[in-house]
Amino acid sequence: MVSVRRRFFIFSVGIFLLSSFHSVSPDISISIPSNKRYVFILDASGSMTEKLNGRTRMEIAKEQMTQVLSGLPKDSEVGFVAYGNRIAGCNSARLYHPIQRGGASAVIGKLYGVVPAGSTPIANTLEIVGEYILSENKETDIIFISDGVESCEGDPLAVLHALKTRGKKFNLQIMGIAIDSKGEEDFAKLAAIGNGKYYPVKDKEDMELAFQSIFSGNPPVYLPPTKKEDPKKETDVPANIRIVSILPYTSLEGSETYILHFEYDGIPNIQDYMIQMNVFSKEEKNNSFPIPPLRERRMGDLMFHDVQFREGRNGKGKMIIPKKSLKEIQTSLELWSLDDIPKIIAKSETKQLQDFSKTTRQSK
Repeated sequence: MVSVRRRFFIFSVGIFLLSSFHSVSPDISISIPSNKRYVFILDASGSMTEKLNGRTRMEIAKEQMTQVLSGLPKDSEVGFVAYGNRIAGCNSARLYHPIQRGGASAVIGKLYGVVPAGSTPIANTLEIVGEYILSENKETDIIFISDGVESCEGDPLAVLHALKTRGKKFNLQIMGIAIDSKGEEDFAKLAAIGNGKYYPVKDKEDMELAFQSIFSGNPPVYLPPTKKEDPKKETDVPANIRIVSILPYTSLEGSETYILHFEYDGIPNIQDYMIQMNVFSKEEKNNSFPIPPLRERRMGDLMFHDVQFREGRNGKGKMIIPKKSLKEIQTSLELWSLDDIPKIIAKSETKQLQDFSKTTRQSK
């Protein structure tokens, strides 16, 4: 005998087939527990207009979300967040529907008005979810559909760590549409930190299988991309840290502030690292005492220094440099391994800070 829930699900799919979307595969079978909390995050950036097997990525995502939302039990708490959606730039993340019992039908209604545009501010989107939806008392399943990684200089990993530190309870499930191998590694790491799984999506059927896996608890469909054979052993690859750019951040009277972007690669079997930024005068260098290996200056010779702690064998980030002197200022980065005894394993090249204020005055 067909259950009430099954009849409701079949009826909902039938209604959906009459909508403006293309037809939905009727063979999706998802067993959805009741009394759960869900928040759906939809990437509505401009790239979602690109085609996937003849249909736009957005069209497929809307179709599959509508089908799943139609089958949720009535007592499910559902919320909806998206970024992009007609808004250019990085300040586009919005809470389109707060988490609410029985909110699935309202979220379906919101989907129809979503139009891809803009960038991919994943970190800011997760901050909004943490602020307005996640709870310390009840677990929430976050279902995130995206066709690209962070493009707005945010740090999604840091946001997830902060949410966990604040006691927020959540499982982050990520579906990546047509993501390259590096992006898949980033998303897999993000999902793992968020107590969830990553699911690659190359076509509509992949998204159906991903939803089945998320709601049934089956093993994930993601397999890490196979790497080409390299005659150089992984253990022989040295650690390194790079300064990607140094740009003016703010302009204050009598001083300048800079933002430094960096990338690093660690060593096998080590996950915990520290990044140390050293800022020093080009002229002053005290050589009366020996300098440790890989160090540019003794700590006593530094004008300023800062540190960041990082988890993961590779990554990227940014640091702020206050410039409080008119002297020629230089900076370099150190990469420390925090396994057992902390030690420096790599140093960046030394770069000089430009006096952007002179350039600004000359251009006026």
